[in-house]
Amino acid sequence: MIKDRDFAKVVEENKRLIYYHIRKLNIIDRNGDFFAEGLYALWQAYDTYDEEAGTLKSYINWKIRNTLIDKIRKDNRTVESETRFQDHVIHMQLYQVEDVVFDPYLWKSIRRLLTDNQWKWIYYSIIHDFSVDQIAVREGVTRDAVKNWGRHARKKLENSAALNIKTLEKYSRA
Repeated sequence: MIKDRDFAKVVEENKRLIYYHIRKLNIIDRNGDFFAEGLYALWQAYDTYDEEAGTLKSYINWKIRNTLIDKIRKDNRTVESETRFQDHVIHMQLYQVEDVVFDPYLWKSIRRLLTDNQWKWIYYSIIHDFSVDQIAVREGVTRDAVKNWGRHARKKLENSAALNIKTLEKYSRA
């Protein structure tokens, strides 16, 4: 019971230190998660303090700062993971054309004629009406690479007996 009272006193004395580190690390703590993490770090420092290692104040300071930095890193990893997942879902939608257009048979037969990059050009530029720049940024390539994909895709489709680019453009406007 005495230890609880002592910790309550330590919290009152070090609340401002938690806020200081939040501010110093440029953290926007809208819902108090970082402050709660700082309180937990304060408890850990109080609970594991060894008098022979140094002063309690410096240990608390070190523990709070490093715990907040660890939380920032963890949150960043979570955001990166979610972003990778969203990119993966978008990439997988490249091959699910049925939801976007009216004639899935047409698009599947076109898909069989083309390479992956040529299909990306068809998918983005004709089906979704993206610009060359937008495709290049999305795929992480140069504008010239995207133009080259389109050039080769048009050539293949023009040489195909069953399909031509005018048919594709008609479908993209439907």
